[in-house]
Amino acid sequence: MNKEIWEIWLEDEERREKDFHRYSKSKKVKREIEIQELVKGHIDKADHNLKFTNSILEAGKFNDWAVVSAYYSIYHVSLALCALKGYSTKDHLATLLILIREFYKKELNKEDIEVIGNATIKKKKFCTTLKQRQKGQ
Repeated sequence: MNKEIWEIWLEDEERREKDFHRYSKSKKVKREIEIQELVKGHIDKADHNLKFTNSILEAGKFNDWAVVSAYYSIYHVSLALCALKGYSTKDHLATLLILIREFYKKELNKEDIEVIGNATIKKKKFCTTLKQRQKGQ
C-alpha cells in the first residue's frame, strides 16, 4: 500500500523541507503578520462549525453534513495552529505539512497527525460516496 505524502513527511525531514520550500514558492504556504486575528478567526470558525455539527446531530437529520462540518472544525483548528506559528495555508496538504514541520514531536505526536491526515482522506471518500448516492437517486 502506498503511503500518503504526509506519512512520508513524518519520517523524512529532508523531503518535508523540500516540499515546504516548494509550497512556499507556489504560495500554498505564506508567512503572516496579523497572527492573533488569524488565529481568532479560525477558532471562531471551528467553534461555529462544531455548533452546527451538534445541532445537526441533535436534529437527527442530514448526518452527511455533520460529517463534513465536523471535518471543517478539525481543519480550522489546524489552520489556527499554523497561524500560531506565523503561517497561512491554501490547501489541506499544506496545512498538514506545517503541522508536521512545526508541531510534530513537540506538541503533536504521530497519532495526532494521523487523526488529522486520516480525517482528510475519510472526508474525501465520504463526499465521493455521497455524490454517487445522490446521482443514483
